[in-house]
Amino acid sequence: MKAIKKIMKEKLKDITGMMLGILLGVIIGIAQDNIGLWISLGLANGVAIDYTRKNESKHKKHRE
Repeated sequence: MKAIKKIMKEKLKDITGMMLGILLGVIIGIAQDNIGLWISLGLANGVAIDYTRKNESKHKKHRE
């Protein structure tokens, strides 16, 4: 059960960054009247934020 919970937490973190990026992309896209561009940019930023957070946590584990 612990392994399943760990996997679910990791997946939830991934989805959170992507969803945040899409949400911001939709908001900015509606305001700028170019929703297609901003959804894709928001998604890319969300994935980049997730990637950065994962790498920071890996570096912290190696330092300890």
